[in-house]
Amino acid sequence: NSLAEYEALIEQQFIAPYIKKEHTVLEIGIGGGKTGSLLLKYCDRLICADISSQMLQAARSRLGDDRVSYVKLDGLTLDGIAPGSADVCFCYDTMVHVEPVDIFNYLTRIPKLLRGDRICVFHHTNIFTELGWQKFASEWDKNLLGHRDGTAFSVMTDTIMEKFLHHLNYQIILKNTSSVPRDCVWICKAPTPNE
Repeated sequence: NSLAEYEALIEQQFIAPYIKKEHTVLEIGIGGGKTGSLLLKYCDRLICADISSQMLQAARSRLGDDRVSYVKLDGLTLDGIAPGSADVCFCYDTMVHVEPVDIFNYLTRIPKLLRGDRICVFHHTNIFTELGWQKFASEWDKNLLGHRDGTAFSVMTDTIMEKFLHHLNYQIILKNTSSVPRDCVWICKAPTPNE
């Protein structure tokens, strides 16, 4: 019902149970740092990654440089993030704007960046839900011929994501389609790079 309630839901259900004080967390799609500020309450270090220089600057203004580093992404690779540098990959409110083929691309690249617990939190749209379908149906005509803006709603489903995760040997810990009724949130363990 409100931003405060939404942030509390993210913190209570998807951060507090999985992020430990010794973890380094990689957040892909840091945006303005709203979720990053929640993550910093639980983790040791935060790597903020985004394709937008403006968003990285906004996050830096909000989060500062103590225990935080920033990486500009190119939208295709995750270059600039050192292999084995994070214990957790957190991607919330980002994949909702990313099409399935690009999500799959990132999923192939994330495992080599992780170490230790190798926990991943992935949040994406689910147009199979009533709210997801309503959102898709209200704006499909604004995204034709590959045109996309930063707020475009991706055409993704829980079934597609499950296929991706299984194919890439992620271990699914939790699939949640009820907390955010329009979307789907996964808690997974990434495979080790040689799996």
